[in-house]
Amino acid sequence: MNILLIEDHDFQRQVLATQLAHLIDPNHDHIHCATNGIDALAAMKTYQPQLLLCDLNMPQMDGISFLGHLAEQQFTGAIIITSALDKEVLNSVNKMCKNYGLNLLGTLVKPTHLDQLKQLLTLAMNNLQPVAITHPLQLDIKEQDILDAFTAGYLTPYYQPIVNLTTGEWVASEALIRFIHPNHGIVPAVKFIKHLANIGKDSQLALLIINHIISHQDIFCGRKVAVNISAKTLVERSFINSVLALHHQYPQLHHWLYFELTESELFESAGKALEAAARLGMHGFNLSIDDFGTGYSSLKQLDILPFKSLKLDIGFVQAMPTSYTAKVIIETCLLLAQRLNLTTIAEGVEDITLWLKLQKMDCELAQGYFISPPLPFSQIPIWHTQWQQRSQQLLNNSPPKDITT
Repeated sequence: MNILLIEDHDFQRQVLATQLAHLIDPNHDHIHCATNGIDALAAMKTYQPQLLLCDLNMPQMDGISFLGHLAEQQFTGAIIITSALDKEVLNSVNKMCKNYGLNLLGTLVKPTHLDQLKQLLTLAMNNLQPVAITHPLQLDIKEQDILDAFTAGYLTPYYQPIVNLTTGEWVASEALIRFIHPNHGIVPAVKFIKHLANIGKDSQLALLIINHIISHQDIFCGRKVAVNISAKTLVERSFINSVLALHHQYPQLHHWLYFELTESELFESAGKALEAAARLGMHGFNLSIDDFGTGYSSLKQLDILPFKSLKLDIGFVQAMPTSYTAKVIIETCLLLAQRLNLTTIAEGVEDITLWLKLQKMDCELAQGYFISPPLPFSQIPIWHTQWQQRSQQLLNNSPPKDITT
């Protein structure tokens, strides 16, 4: 693993580097140091880190500005903040990283403790990804590139497992599309998702994913896969017709997948939405509501459509350790789901703290990098074998539930 340590204070940099040296494998891991954000960006032109340890209060370019530059460069590695700043500042930086899509594992409060560093380092190694190019992607995706990607097969579903928080059992997955360009590698979603919508290819993408799920049932062994669709796709009659035609061909299809509806937009017609939901429901397909608590008219959508599950918004889930408001919002959503007999799924579970909190709060299912990153289908059996061992350890070490939580 390539590690980049960014710290302007000589003594603190030496202490942290020494602590890291005791925890890593010198034969496979490497530590590079920088004194501020400018030095770090210069180093990253040739050194490609998979883990960053970043101070915030530094001269020339502070850590917060540096993290902003990382977001612009689509940095996909793990990040640990090292800082003695107050909780409000750290909470703001945490929210900033999540909004930027950066993979922030946690914060080391100075002076750093070896046990805490070891825990975060273990989490980084569990989520280790191949070294990624960290300079800005120059490819300017155009609408024709999207059309070509469909024809050439560059759009590939990855799958993020969903597990039961009580038993650790792998129960489902979420399909997430990846644009794998032959010359530029994995193209960030922000560069092509909006183009897909603009050229009206949302439903074609959903059907691509559905057919991929059908072709790889030996991997999922009947576990359902969530297929994300927009409100516009749901009310498209030709899309529903295509799904039902596939269901006629594969009568078990409703057991293999369900539809996760983004709530980022309002329905133009509740009647059309109900027509689509009824047609799907008549054949056993279930609907789930994504990012519950954000977007438009969440409660109204629950009243309109026959949802079977809801996904707790990643922003609220990940803010729980530092935000009382976020914790209350999650508790309220869980209570609402319980009263409506809906299954709850927490997304963005990226550390043991969130795993244990959600367990105590009686959340049913979870997904996130603590469990697994999105994977190509070929890696799922390997992950499952490793997860069965790891989840058993988690369950054996779980404290009893606090009924007052």
